[in-house]
Amino acid sequence: MDSSSEQVPIADLPPSAQLARLHAQAKSESATVTEDPNVPSQNDPVLVENSIFAEPLIAGDYPTPIGQQPLKKPTTTPALPTKKDNNLDLNSESAFPTLSSGAPRPPVIASGWSSAASRIKSRPASTQQQQQKRAPASGSAPSGPSITDVLEIPANQQIVNQPNKPLGFKSAADVIQQVINRTGTNIIASTNRSGTTTFLIQGLTTEVAKAKRELVSGLVVKLTMEMAVPASTRRFIIGTKGKTLQQIEQLSSTRINIPPRKDDEVVNEENDESVKLTIVGDVAGIKLAKAEIEKIVGEKAAKQTLKLDQFDPKFHLFLAGPQFSTIQGLEEEYNVKIQMPPFVNVSEIGQDDYVKYPILVIGDKEKLVLAQQALETRYAELQKSTRTAAISIPKRQHKYFLDRNGAAVKDILNASGCTVELPSLDAPSENVTIRGPENRLINGLTLVMEMAQAVHVNVLDLTELHQGAADPLLHGQHVITYLAYKDSLKPIEEQHRVQIGLPQGDELKKSVSLEFVSKNETDAAEGYKAGYDLCGALKPERFTTVEIEPHLHRHINLRRAKQVQGIKSRHGVAIIFPDEKSDSSAVLVISEGKDDVAPQDALNAATVELQKIAADSSDIVSKTVSVPVKYHSLINGPRGTTLNAILGGDETTVTVRFGGTHENDIIVRGLNSEVKRAISEIEKIHGIAKRDEFVTNYTAEFTIPTAYSAHVIGKSGANINKLKEDLGVRIDVGDNNKANNDSGFEAVKSKKNKDQVVKVVIQGIKINVEAAQERVSALVATLADQVTLNLNVPKEFHRFLIGPNGHYVKKLEDKYTVFVKFPKGNSVNGDESPIPGGNPNIITIRGRKKDAASAKEELNELYEYEKEELTKRKEREAKHRQAEEKRKAAAAVVSAAESETS
Repeated sequence: MDSSSEQVPIADLPPSAQLARLHAQAKSESATVTEDPNVPSQNDPVLVENSIFAEPLIAGDYPTPIGQQPLKKPTTTPALPTKKDNNLDLNSESAFPTLSSGAPRPPVIASGWSSAASRIKSRPASTQQQQQKRAPASGSAPSGPSITDVLEIPANQQIVNQPNKPLGFKSAADVIQQVINRTGTNIIASTNRSGTTTFLIQGLTTEVAKAKRELVSGLVVKLTMEMAVPASTRRFIIGTKGKTLQQIEQLSSTRINIPPRKDDEVVNEENDESVKLTIVGDVAGIKLAKAEIEKIVGEKAAKQTLKLDQFDPKFHLFLAGPQFSTIQGLEEEYNVKIQMPPFVNVSEIGQDDYVKYPILVIGDKEKLVLAQQALETRYAELQKSTRTAAISIPKRQHKYFLDRNGAAVKDILNASGCTVELPSLDAPSENVTIRGPENRLINGLTLVMEMAQAVHVNVLDLTELHQGAADPLLHGQHVITYLAYKDSLKPIEEQHRVQIGLPQGDELKKSVSLEFVSKNETDAAEGYKAGYDLCGALKPERFTTVEIEPHLHRHINLRRAKQVQGIKSRHGVAIIFPDEKSDSSAVLVISEGKDDVAPQDALNAATVELQKIAADSSDIVSKTVSVPVKYHSLINGPRGTTLNAILGGDETTVTVRFGGTHENDIIVRGLNSEVKRAISEIEKIHGIAKRDEFVTNYTAEFTIPTAYSAHVIGKSGANINKLKEDLGVRIDVGDNNKANNDSGFEAVKSKKNKDQVVKVVIQGIKINVEAAQERVSALVATLADQVTLNLNVPKEFHRFLIGPNGHYVKKLEDKYTVFVKFPKGNSVNGDESPIPGGNPNIITIRGRKKDAASAKEELNELYEYEKEELTKRKEREAKHRQAEEKRKAAAAVVSAAESETS
């Protein structure tokens, strides 16, 4: 028998003998072994430097871990199964017998890895067993049998043998130990005379594979590879917040560098440019990363977008089919996505505008061509098979066919197979074109006529209603602006079940007519009457305009909002600033007072005050005051608190900048009057500081009514904390100035006895303290004028007083600067506090005495109006039901008579 067949199988040998035989076989059979391209080779390319990654890289492939050593087995030796679950005991006498102490030990080949091997071998058996039993670092449950596997890395492929070590280089021992800790495997490393290191790895199947991957990643020199990908796929490779890219890097143990997108870069899916990304890692890792990237590119780059703009938009609905049935069929057949352009009035589109309304087809390139051919075939058939017919319909009814994204036109297509084309709104023609198959045109014409007759339109021309105005068209425009601002037409629409059309944009320059539309003739008439009464009351003498430069409108609305609101409240007027885009200087003022009050007086007074605000706002100046730079910090104060005290807080329009042409400059900009006052205060502080009289530890003591202390403090100390932050002072509110809590004051419970007072102590810079005292006193004065009024209104009417999304009550609050609180469940402020007195009908109004009384009166008037309207609504609904019943009865009689005749 051949001696080779008598050899003990390598799996039955102890580990030390396994390593020795592997080295011997590799040396003796090196000439006949077929090389695996992934196994490290002595002939691999030399290293090159890559300054980008600051670590050695190989100019070609380099080794990756192997499963079992790819040795050429003798033909006469049968393959023997590998033993599984070899539990290595490095202290085992049988596996590693103790040599005689008298025999000299042979010299050991010097190796950079010998320390790693010796360190691992020197661990006690108990540690090895615990390591093997430990769960993998990933937290996954152990799976598969325990195996022993081998990995070899040639000397010239090991980072440790390179002359230049990369930044962050770890020794072989550290890498091996980390792999053991993470994977729970046993690893023995041995280096032969040629420098090739062999690793014997034992553990669970999945963890052994992971250990080999991590050993190669940590010990083998790296190479870099560039890969071009379509620019449109870059975002998919990176993923949301970089998650996809991180997963690929973690899976492949590589680093991937993707150039960022340039600001001016435009991604064109039709002509997609390429971007180069760089992968750094070992051969196996790079192959794995490349495969993952190619998979993403294959999925995303395969999807292309095709724009088809050669089709006449008149046929778009036909191409889509009733309820998009044709498009859905093509999508399913060719596995593509087809996006139709938005609905438009096709008569207003010329052939040159087709490109603005393309049909988009998204999918694989091959499928796109097939879908395009199917659409082109369908288009050619439609051009041959469709015919047109025309019918005259009043111009004012055309817009209702185009309303709601052409819902009426789509309904006609679904029901009759025809589409409707209307002339442009500017065209004088009233002819409506019906397009469709010749045998369906009659159905289309009938349906269009029925829809036109089903809509009743009553037109209210405001120029005829107010013929006595100096400029009826201009006054009509003002009325429409006011109606839109107050949302006054919505109640009429809800009560009478009508739709009210207002002219928009350029149409408003030619016509000021309101259209009352309904499918019920009676509702349209009653809605028209309500609109007539509403617009008839808006007489020209209630309107006026104030000319204010357009660039000041925003400033007044933001910075002078409280003043404008005060004008509205005092004089009972509405003030409407024109749209910023209009560049108009005319601010509209409308008297909203009662009919028995002369509106002209209120308009004149409001106009004068608005003109004064505009004059003050237009008086913006920039002045410079010179103060030695050493005093600037005193004027500014800690965190700008002293400057805040000078300027007056958030409502000021003044801005201050320290330093200008000269370092001593302080530049003050704002309204002339406020700039003068600010400069005066700055010079005052400068004078005090020069005399060394600038007091930084000033104390002011005063008292306020206990009933107001809670409001001065604010919820959770909000008001006091804001004063502290704005002015940099310490404020204590409480009995005997006790400051026992975190806010620096002791909160005092409010008492009904108004004679009871509480002491307030403010400490800090004198100017800041005085400003804080002034603000507290002003708040107390405001609170002293506050009242709370109750209004009893049945709960079912609350929704009318609140308005849609709280629209009405919010306007009331703005108009009178009050707070209106509805019972729980109706509150527009989200307040879930208990109902006052337990009465669900009570509405609470809080504000200044005069403002609260006015708000209560207006709410009560609105309630009376709604109560009267509810009665009228019930009467109308009763009449409507009776009329409907009579109509049905008459129709039944006619039907019965026809049946008898037939």
